[in-house]
Amino acid sequence: MPAFLMRVSMQSSIVIKCKQCLSWRPSLIGQFVCSILLSLLPLCLVVILFLNALNKQLAVTQEIVGDNDEITKVFNNLKQDLNSLERATRQNWVLKSESLDTLIENKWSSSIQRIDELIFLSPTADYILQWRQLAEVLQFAQQHLLFEQKQDGELFAPASKLISEQTNWLREQNELRITKNQQQLKALQTSFINWLVALIPLTLLVGGGFLWRISGRLRELTSVIDKLGQGHWQQKINVRGSSELVELGNKLEWVQAQLHMLEQQKDTFLRHVTHELKTPLASMVEGTDLLTDEIVGPINDEQKAVLELITQSMVRLRAMIESLLSYNAIRTSKETVTELSFAAIKDKIERHFEHRLVAREQSLLWVDELPKKALYISIELLEMILIQLTSNAIKFSPEQGCITIKANFKHGKLIISVIDQGHGIDDSEKAAVFGAFYQGKNAKQQSEMGSGLGLTIVKETVEQLNGKLSITDNEPQGCVFTAELPIQLTQGVN
Repeated sequence: MPAFLMRVSMQSSIVIKCKQCLSWRPSLIGQFVCSILLSLLPLCLVVILFLNALNKQLAVTQEIVGDNDEITKVFNNLKQDLNSLERATRQNWVLKSESLDTLIENKWSSSIQRIDELIFLSPTADYILQWRQLAEVLQFAQQHLLFEQKQDGELFAPASKLISEQTNWLREQNELRITKNQQQLKALQTSFINWLVALIPLTLLVGGGFLWRISGRLRELTSVIDKLGQGHWQQKINVRGSSELVELGNKLEWVQAQLHMLEQQKDTFLRHVTHELKTPLASMVEGTDLLTDEIVGPINDEQKAVLELITQSMVRLRAMIESLLSYNAIRTSKETVTELSFAAIKDKIERHFEHRLVAREQSLLWVDELPKKALYISIELLEMILIQLTSNAIKFSPEQGCITIKANFKHGKLIISVIDQGHGIDDSEKAAVFGAFYQGKNAKQQSEMGSGLGLTIVKETVEQLNGKLSITDNEPQGCVFTAELPIQLTQGVN
């Protein structure tokens, strides 16, 4: 391979590795471990520093105890030597013994040596000053008692007095050093507790930050799933966070694509089936019309009854096909919102149900409480809602009855209410009536048989408009179907 190609290959591999490093996402376990380490790191540092300081302070304590013990031991030996020296000197004044002379010299030498030892062991200059002062007193006494051969017991008095004072001073110094060390230990303990108290909020903040981050990612994921459940196939799924969440986002994209494909296939199948059913249905209608009009020959009353049953079934079949087409149109609708003209909708609905209203001697009562300002909504979807609810109200209201349709505007929502005078709906059925092909108990008592898709279409349409649909009882009888639909105050795409 040429050198140029080798360099290009190496550069490409380096670029790929850099991209992999930049796109790397830690796992949830990794993020959890990192958050724990970050939250515990300050605590660990404080504990380590405290233990280090505590070890140093304990070493100082041991040193103080050891020094006090050594100094006290040497000082007590010095006092014993001086006591023995004083007794031996007084005895030698009487006995004049050479052995006592030797003992006295040894005691003086031992005392001076112990003072040197005390100076060596002394931790501070105050101690050294005390021992040097004692050495001067002893040297003064030694000069007069040993070298000048004076027999004066009072020469021991300054040394005895100084020894007594230094005994008290040494005790006070030992207590002072121990007290100071205890105060330092207490201050160290207090500082450690203060640091712990100060770091607890930090630890909680770091842990809470991790939980907030994870919960935020889960909320994003929940929102994506909700939109996916609502049929938003075109939305881009971009799940951030850990490697598990990113992988889950990729899986959701795959599921979205599969569901979108299945939805398209279902819509296509439904559209083709309904259109294919219309052709033989039209032939059947034409044939029954020919038989009913006796164009092909006379028919008796029994045959007319059979034809009437066939005609009713075909009417129901036609209504079902039209409902299926409407249902499919709702699910694939992407209407552009336009300005609401309630008067135009009123005219269209009345023309649509003109023949049914006349046949049943029913009427429509319109209550327009909309404000005098421009309101924008998908007119086609709104008409679909009103057509289906009005058709349902006409079906269940008695002959010569009145169906009331109200429209008002509250809190940024268009509120449409369709009130019938039928038998009402049991509370146990109110949730089920919106299911596809569901026929309520009262439907069997009606001369008109519906497709079972009318209220399903209403529910789907209301959800398409991000609205809310509810059922309440009417007084003295009947039902009130209310649709609350969000309204735009400016024109745009719904």
